[in-house]
Amino acid sequence: MNMSKPAPALVASTFTRTIMIAVVATLFAQPAGAEVIDRILAVVGGQPILLSDVAAARQFQLVKIPAAAADPVAYTVERLIDRTLMLAEVERFQPPEPDPIEMTIRVDALEQRAGSADAFDRLLSITGMTRDELRRYIRNDLRITTYLNQRFGANAEGAARDAAIRTWLAELRKRSGVTLLSTTRGAGA
Repeated sequence: MNMSKPAPALVASTFTRTIMIAVVATLFAQPAGAEVIDRILAVVGGQPILLSDVAAARQFQLVKIPAAAADPVAYTVERLIDRTLMLAEVERFQPPEPDPIEMTIRVDALEQRAGSADAFDRLLSITGMTRDELRRYIRNDLRITTYLNQRFGANAEGAARDAAIRTWLAELRKRSGVTLLSTTRGAGA
């Protein structure tokens, strides 16, 4: 019976492999009580669209979701993708700034819909959004509306204008990097 000792290189190699496996297992292991705080659902031109963005858009009704929408989260993600693409175009062409009074009116309307200032502040807290962020969101919506009116005509026929905007958005999607990262069904927003 050969009772020779293993070669030092073999022992070092086995030890190194064992350590590497332990390190990799530790890196990929999640504690049993781990909680997902946020999730990236899509990336548009390098800008992430988070589950918290979707939750805020739904909570404050910043995206009008049709009653027939089979998946309200997926619908909201698609609208936020479109909004991000449009906002990139708005930044390129710099339409005039919206009236601060109009922004205040819209924020006040959202606060009234919440029922009270305290309830509104709780909703902001739940969604992780601040008043300033909400105000910037509204500001950008008004800038997008101004841009669309300049580009496609404020008084253009509804169906023809909508079709032109859809075609333009499809072209923007082709030119921009849009990556959908998560299946949104059951995302819980």
